[in-house]
Amino acid sequence: MLATFQEYFTRLTRALGAPCGVEAARLMMRRPRFASTPTRPETGEAPPERHMRFRLPTPVLLGLIALAIAILLALGVWQVRRGEERANLVATRNAQLAGEPLSTAEARTRAVPDPAALDYRLVAIEGTWDGDRVMILANRARYGLKGENVIQPLVIAPGEAVLVDRGWYPVGQRAAVLARLREGGNAGARGVARYIEGLRSNRTPAGTWTGLSPDSMAAGLPYRLLPWYVIEGPLLSERDPMPDSYPAQGFLPYSSDTPHTEYAITWFGIAAALAAVSVMRFVIEPRRARRRTAALKI
Repeated sequence: MLATFQEYFTRLTRALGAPCGVEAARLMMRRPRFASTPTRPETGEAPPERHMRFRLPTPVLLGLIALAIAILLALGVWQVRRGEERANLVATRNAQLAGEPLSTAEARTRAVPDPAALDYRLVAIEGTWDGDRVMILANRARYGLKGENVIQPLVIAPGEAVLVDRGWYPVGQRAAVLARLREGGNAGARGVARYIEGLRSNRTPAGTWTGLSPDSMAAGLPYRLLPWYVIEGPLLSERDPMPDSYPAQGFLPYSSDTPHTEYAITWFGIAAALAAVSVMRFVIEPRRARRRTAALKI
């Protein structure tokens, strides 16, 4: 049966003029596996490769550009408003420094509904210093020198205290500064109150702290710490000279170094550049192309 089928197939292929058998196998081996690139009959060169290009329709592209420009302008306006809000905050808090300092009772009362209402207000807090639980803030730079800040709890009521930043000193002056503070007695603290929400601090293996945070430093104390703290000393200026004795006490006026104006200029500049490129691409270039085409026709 198989022989009969092969004989029939051979006769059919010969009748159609196609090679068969060994001859067909030889021809198959001679043919290249991949067809060669067709050439142009007039030049003999291969035609250029064709790549599929995806282009957005012009109305869709213009709509996306308009949306991007609108977002950039909105970001610029937002930065302008943020700058105005920050400037008003700076002016308000510095104006508070001109008033009389709040007493211990007034400060506690004002901070009960919202501790942020006490931020950057002058205070005169009375109480008893806890000399056994002094804390040190390490790696504090001032006057171009590396130093530390000493933090001491001031007990203002039974079971309640407030942390006071008693000043800065260069590295190596810790023992002398602590001795000087112990000799100062219990006159209380005068300075500015600060409240920073969400502030956290960690205690290092050396026993110092990375920042001033009543929430973090309250662990292990026999009394409750108020959520705000006091920076002891008078209002200072950037031009004040380096003190002769330590700890160096005081605070600077409230300021904000966030460059909202520069951010706004950046957003507005990007929007203007995108608008200029769009006008060049969709208005000026087509107009020039039409003029060149008209000149060629003439």
